[in-house]
Amino acid sequence: MPRYVSTLGFPVTTEQDFRHYVYESTEFGEKIETPNGSYTCWMPGNGIELWAQTNRHRRLLGMNPHFHGNARARVRITGRIPRYECSILDGAFYAWACPDTTVADGGLFPYVFDVPDYDTYHDLPLPDVVTVQLAAFANVLQGFATEECYRAARGKGSKRSAIAFQPNGLFTPDGRTRRPAQAQVTFSGRVLAVKMIVNPVTWQKFYGARVQTLIGEVDVVADPQVVQGPIVVGGIVHGDFWLSGRILHAH
Repeated sequence: MPRYVSTLGFPVTTEQDFRHYVYESTEFGEKIETPNGSYTCWMPGNGIELWAQTNRHRRLLGMNPHFHGNARARVRITGRIPRYECSILDGAFYAWACPDTTVADGGLFPYVFDVPDYDTYHDLPLPDVVTVQLAAFANVLQGFATEECYRAARGKGSKRSAIAFQPNGLFTPDGRTRRPAQAQVTFSGRVLAVKMIVNPVTWQKFYGARVQTLIGEVDVVADPQVVQGPIVVGGIVHGDFWLSGRILHAH
């Protein structure tokens, strides 16, 4: 996801810029071999991760960003979504939020998240209930100091919950099932922690917030240029996001 590299404070405006950080990742990162090639994960600090991809012929395929924070959520993973149109090492998972472990399937509702190290989970048995760390990269983000401010912005007399989630990537605008499903979501949630993070490579800043949502806690990251309004602890954030996740362990 080249466009989201800039969310983490890497100024990427051209293909040459992107290639520069791909090569930086392969130079300074840690290599992880997988059945279909390898990933090289560069972690320069402050939760920033860049995952470069190389196939079995040692050809660079691309790179995906991720942000590693403290948010945790439980999900039931029910299926794989290989993204061969991007590369053989790209992929996502179908997930059910807040799974009930007393039943064999389902959960609160389904959604999709992309995975920067997808091929490392090739032997993960499905379905399975796991703990994930989810990073939501903001396309647009609005902050509200209080729930009352959020409701006022929604219109007089609005009764819409301040905690809401919509898995936009599962459906087209006319309501049809999207194939392949995309890791695009819209949600609002309560801010549990927030700070301005400095990229130690470029010294550019971006927002990092741990947010309570309907699917559990999520680490939200945002370029300041896409943020409107205050992001404060106890306040509400609302926006459109790309969802990236890493599996921490199975239950």
